[in-house]
This record gives sequence, structure tokens and C-alpha cells, in this order.
Amino acid sequence: MLILDIAIRFLKELFRLKISLVVLLAMPAFMGFMFAFAFGSVGLDEAETYTIGIINNDEGIGDGLAAYLRSDPILLNNLPFNETTLDKGFAADFIDILNTTIYQTDEEKSEKRIFSVLEYDDQEIGQQAVEERQIDALVVFPENYSNTTLSAFNNAFFFQNSIYIHNLSYLPYWSYNGPPFPINENSEILIIGDEGYSRYQIAKIILDKIFSIFNEQIKALNYAGGNLGFSLAPITLEEYSIFDIIFPGILVFAVLMQAGMMAAFLVAEFAETKTIARVRLSLIKPYEYIAGVTIYAFVISFIQLSILMVLAIVALGFNPAGNVIEAMIVLMLTIVFTTALGFLLAGVFKSSDTAGQSAGFLMTPLAFMSGAFMEAPTITILPKVFPTASGLNRDFVLWDILPSTHAVNALRSILLYEFSILDVWADVLFVIIPSLVLLFFSMIFYTKRRFRGDIPN
Repeated sequence: MLILDIAIRFLKELFRLKISLVVLLAMPAFMGFMFAFAFGSVGLDEAETYTIGIINNDEGIGDGLAAYLRSDPILLNNLPFNETTLDKGFAADFIDILNTTIYQTDEEKSEKRIFSVLEYDDQEIGQQAVEERQIDALVVFPENYSNTTLSAFNNAFFFQNSIYIHNLSYLPYWSYNGPPFPINENSEILIIGDEGYSRYQIAKIILDKIFSIFNEQIKALNYAGGNLGFSLAPITLEEYSIFDIIFPGILVFAVLMQAGMMAAFLVAEFAETKTIARVRLSLIKPYEYIAGVTIYAFVISFIQLSILMVLAIVALGFNPAGNVIEAMIVLMLTIVFTTALGFLLAGVFKSSDTAGQSAGFLMTPLAFMSGAFMEAPTITILPKVFPTASGLNRDFVLWDILPSTHAVNALRSILLYEFSILDVWADVLFVIIPSLVLLFFSMIFYTKRRFRGDIPN
């Protein structure tokens, strides 16, 4: 097939040139280390208090089980909660933690609280507060949160002792005679926010850390007797840096920079190696040549992005929360956009140096407009119409006309917040559809400029 033959020919030429191969492999490594050096030592601000909303739907511990635990001090004194938990439920315990958790700072008597907590009775009102950025995040506890927590403890007990708590009956001095403890019950705490909002990004990291510590505490047996209750040491964010938050944007920036390489390559093919002149004299159709070049660009971009992703995870300390393969799919779709830009630039410029330099000049501000490194100024076009992974509708802003903006949003949702590619369907559509339209017109433009004029000497 001619299209694949063209792509394979370009790849063979690349791998034959050792210098080009070294550049291909070294460029993503250099970019990764450069950004890690610049931002890896910049920690998250431990002087900031984040405002979060709470929806507490937890129905608490069932009356029958709670009454039995009150009547059995031997069991209650060996469980990681006390009578206050029986009255309020586990969600209320967690809310108390959020209200009192402070930062661990150099100041010995620091009382800097991490969260300012507002409780809502209506989830719609809480979501509206998120959309209007009155709060940085909204935490929704499900109805069966207490039962899920008891189930986690019961399962941990079974793992340690090969028997569930409510099956204990062999002890000479005590046996369980109450209603069954929950087993294998699951629920999900929702953390809702605008994935493109920097304050939400940091608040989500801290909340996830606190949830992790809380879940480990709930599984702890208090063999010494007495009420363990819940406590949380001051939080430090030393293990996190700005690099963790902006890495999805770095990936999109790397994809954008491929447009310059693509444009320089195409112009060099046209003006310097005279390949297109030979193509026009052969039986190869323009669309076959363009398709072959596009496949070549995809392969090169995939290799470089894979190197950057692996390097960030293995050597630079990035810990993806979500599916890396789904993130790579989003990146490959974004390459359609940069390929289109490459064809446009190659149709305008006649010098490979000029094409590459112009692309480099354009791609950096394009990355900033896309929110790759920081939030772009909000210029609202349509309010509250664009669906997000959290289930909210955000404003459709001026920068949303760029597929790269949606690529950044989708990658953040997948890599930082554990959403799936299906959850970010709206962003994925706005990556691929405008990119395909732009690619179609840029190919027509390139064909008219390079295939239908005079054959170059």
C-alpha cells in the first residue's frame, strides 16, 4: 500500500541518521528534566486555606447495631471509634477532621487550617457554589458511608483473623450476639470541582491524602483497649510540587511543539530534497503522500510522548492517579491538531528554518492560552453550558475554540483525578472534531500550494 510505503520510507531514513535518532530520543528527556528542574522544587503553598462545601447524606450506623455496641463495652473499647461516632456516623467524624486539620510548617505552634468548611443541605446549591467559585470543591458523602466504613473494618478484621466480628462466638469470656456487621459494602465519596481551577487541583490532592490516612485508621484495631477515636497529624505537602499539577499541560505542550517539527520536515521535503517534485511526476496521488506523512508524524510523536510519560513516572516522581493508556489516547488524538498546524505552516513558508522557528514562536503562547501551565484569563462566550467530568457545567470560554485546551482538561481529569476517558467525552469530542476539520482544510491548502503550482527546479 503506497500510503504505508511512504510512511515506512520516512521512518527508515530517520533511523538511518544517527543524529536525528539521538535528537528524537533526547528531546522528550530534555524537556522532562527541564520542567522537573524548574517546577519540581516548587512546593504547593502551605499558607493557603481552601474553602470546601460538604453534603452529608450519611445515614449513620443502624439503630440496632448502634444500640448493641453501646451495650457491649468489651467490643466497643476494641473498635477504632467511640460512642460519639455511634450518634453522628462516620461522615461527621470525617467532617470534624476537615475542620481541624492544620498544616505542618516550620513554626512549632502553627495553627494554619487547611480547610474552611461550609455545609449544604442541597447538592444543587453546593454545585452552584462550585460553578461560581464560591467554594473550591464540594465533598458529597453517600447515604451508606457509615456502613461502608464498618464493612472496611469488618473485612480488615477477617483478613487478620479469618473470621468476621459478628461470627465471634468461641471466646470463653465473650461472644457476639448482635446484628450482623456490614460485609463487602461499597460506596463512593464524590469530590466535585472544576478540573481546570488551580485551587480545586490542590484541594483535591489534600483531600485524597486525608481520605487515605482516614481509611487506614478505620482499619486499625485497638488491642490495648479504650477508645481510639480519630486523629490526624498536621499535613505536609513536601512530597507534592507544581510539576505534579502541570505535567498534563507539559504533555500537551510537547504535542504542540511537534507542529514545528512537522512543518520544517514538510518544507524541507518540498524545497530542499525535491521529493514533492518527484512525487508529482510519479503515480502517487497527493492524498496518499499526505496520509503517509501523517502516519509518520503519528509514529514519531507516539515514541516521544511515550518516552516523556515513562520518564516522568519512573525518574521524575510523577504519580498518575488514572489510566495512562487512556491519557495516551487523548494525546494521540491531539496529534491530529498539531499535524493540521504543521501542514498549514508548511503551505505558507518556503524555508524549513523559518517554518520551524515560526511554529516555535506560535506554539508557546498557544500552550499558555490552552491553560497548559496556568489558568488563562476567563473570557466567557456561553455561561454554564460545557459538561465536565465532575458532572458540572462550566462556562464555554474563548480558549475553548482550541482543541489543545480540551486536551489539557481531559488529561488533568484522567491523570490527576482518576476519571475515565468516557467521563471526559465532551473534551475528547472538542479535541477530535475541530482537529479533523482543520486537518481537512489544511491538507487542501497544502495540496494547492505544493502540488498544483510550478514544479520546483
